[in-house]
Amino acid sequence: MYERVVIYTYSEDRDELEAKAREGAVPIVTSTPGYIAYAVMFHDDKVVSVSQWESEAHAKEADGALIDWVKANTTMKVEQRFMGDLAWLERASR
Repeated sequence: MYERVVIYTYSEDRDELEAKAREGAVPIVTSTPGYIAYAVMFHDDKVVSVSQWESEAHAKEADGALIDWVKANTTMKVEQRFMGDLAWLERASR
């Protein structure tokens, strides 16, 4: 699995930004081949986006589309961006 983590800063209303992202970013992520999972966390003036992909190529395809969407539709600015192979992932057994 391949992971993409982006930390953004933002200056717009959090609820409006979240609604906008659910409407615009989620379809980009979920329609990109190789998609496994996507999560977003808000903390103070930061947004943390974490996604998992089957391969580096899939993650890079989504990354380009998401960065373009963010620039065109939000006040978010990339503070840090990490992409790479997961060393491991532990999941709870249910």
